[in-house]
Amino acid sequence: MTQSNPQQYYDQHYNISNKLAWENWQPNPQLANRNLKDFRITSNAQETVLARIAKFAPFAKTLDIGCSAGDFIIPISKVSDQSYGLDIVDFSIAWQLVSSQYNNIHFQKINLDESNLPFVDTEFDLVTMLMVLEHVFDVHHAIKEVSRVLKPNGIAVIQVPNIAYLKNRLELLMGILPCTSNFEDRENKSEWDGQHLHYFTLNSLKNLLNQYNLSVIETLCSGKLNKIRSYYSSLLGADLIIVAQKNEI
Repeated sequence: MTQSNPQQYYDQHYNISNKLAWENWQPNPQLANRNLKDFRITSNAQETVLARIAKFAPFAKTLDIGCSAGDFIIPISKVSDQSYGLDIVDFSIAWQLVSSQYNNIHFQKINLDESNLPFVDTEFDLVTMLMVLEHVFDVHHAIKEVSRVLKPNGIAVIQVPNIAYLKNRLELLMGILPCTSNFEDRENKSEWDGQHLHYFTLNSLKNLLNQYNLSVIETLCSGKLNKIRSYYSSLLGADLIIVAQKNEI
């Protein structure tokens, strides 16, 4: 059955796993058992992001949009007074566990396509949005909200798939539609690329951020040899990890 409401789709898509797979869930020890300063740039995207975030710590408040179970927030919360996680899906079992162990981490279910972020202007030192922007309908509204809640000189870290990745370019030359989603997300991939609604190149993402007072200060990618590939991430990165700073008004 076709569903026009994204909230209904994601509730259905994740409901079964949220009720069953999360019952015995525990935070990833590679995240939960380490301090932020211990992370290094590796092939893993989350570890790479955490390594780059560390140089801006400590924080008063941080926000992760599209937080899923929330264990990515744990190492950040160790250098933040308060940390918040938002997701379109209610991962209540996992959220309750994380919040019970870390009382400065807070979660809330929200559909960013239907509302603004539930925070006042210039509230956060850091906002992260990893593999989320390609899923929302209105990317301009999403980035405008990220900029709104960031303090001047605050940091935003955005990760998206890179449609201009060399492999994707070669597939297009051969008449093949590239698939930018993870394998487990490839439902009906011939018609819908893992629920991805938008595609980004490095330049298109930079232009989007610039429109909302966010200046790119670093570009990275994940995967094997990512330290080398990051020098030309626009072509060699399967993903783009953008570190941006909000300009002082």
